[in-house]
Order: sequence, then structure tokens, then C-alpha cells
Amino acid sequence: MSNSAGSPRNPVDSEADPFGGDDILPIEKQRRAHRFLTQETRYHIIQAVLGHPRYLATLDELEYLVPKNRSTIREHLDRLAERQVMAKYKYRGDEAEQNDPREFWGFTSYGITLLDEYSYLRYVPVLRALQENLYLTKKIKRHQDAPRPDLPEDVSEALKIPEIDDETEEIIDDALAAREHGGGRLFDAPPIEPDEDVETEDGADRPLDELF
Repeated sequence: MSNSAGSPRNPVDSEADPFGGDDILPIEKQRRAHRFLTQETRYHIIQAVLGHPRYLATLDELEYLVPKNRSTIREHLDRLAERQVMAKYKYRGDEAEQNDPREFWGFTSYGITLLDEYSYLRYVPVLRALQENLYLTKKIKRHQDAPRPDLPEDVSEALKIPEIDDETEEIIDDALAAREHGGGRLFDAPPIEPDEDVETEDGADRPLDELF
């Protein structure tokens, strides 16, 4: 049995373009797409999934990473799905434990094509490095390590990190240094190695001194 959900296909002639029909000028479609992707909450969601080490994130992981409440995140995930940028993928394999998540959010083939057009994919190595240096609660770590469904091959290939050149390595170092000093925080989660005197229960609000 396949353990992946079919993702929406790239818009084709028989399928409505998510950002306008034939009567809309290409430049207007580009403007609409850019405005849609850069809306604050959706922008954070896109960054979180681009930086995810497994390419697929649960709603709980997104709630941990994105500085918005759960209902707002869910609303914008639905909008991303309506525009065929993202889809909900369901794991149907038998390797998951009883409490492991089964539903994950990831990009569609069309979504990856769109993000590549707007140069989002060039930042995947930096976003991945930032996420790998975050403090994770036991619950979020369990979600990150849970078995996942297969993504379309073109999506998983696009999100693989190529050999990192010196320029990208320097950008990563600068981003990590900025985060360590409390600046340039892209994700609503504390850096790795939080204060040892601070304990955070799963599902609890994280104290301010743990976030900065």
C-alpha cells in the first residue's frame, strides 16, 4: 500500500490557474503570487517547511516554529492548499508508533516550481541549518523523527541540499551568529542548549527567557 497522498498536479490547461485565468496578464499573476507568498503567516510557514530536515511538518511542529496561534496557522495552511502550493500528506505505513503523527504538510510539485521561480529554494541550506540548531521539546522531537509518507520525487529532489560552497557556508555562519546574539530570529523556537534551569513541559507556553 502506498503511504503517500497524491499531491495536486501542476496547473495545466484543463485546470484553473491558482492566480488567475487566461484573461489575467502574466505580470498580474506574478504580482498576485508574490503577494500571496509573502503574507506574514504564510511566509513563516513556507520558511518552516523549507527548513525542515524531513521536508514535511506536522501542525504541532508548525505551531512550535511559527509565531502565530494554531487556528491562524491552520487557516493559512488551508489557503496554501487551495492555491495548490502545499498539500496534506498522510502516512499509511505500519512503522509508526501509536502516538506518532500521521498527517504532515509539505509542498506540491506546483508549489516547488513556484517557490523556485521566486528564488526561495536558494535559502534552503540556511533555513535547514537554523532548524538543526533549535531546541526541541520531547514532543516536537518525536514528531520530527516520526515516519513520513513519500513526497513526489521532484519535490524531494528540489529540497535536497547540494554541496555547500564557501559563500553559502558564510551566510549560514552569519545567520547562526545573529541568532545566538538574539537577532534575525526566523523561527518562534529557542536556540539549542536552552537555560538548564528552565523546564518546558510539552504543550506549555515557553518562557521569555527561554526564547531569547
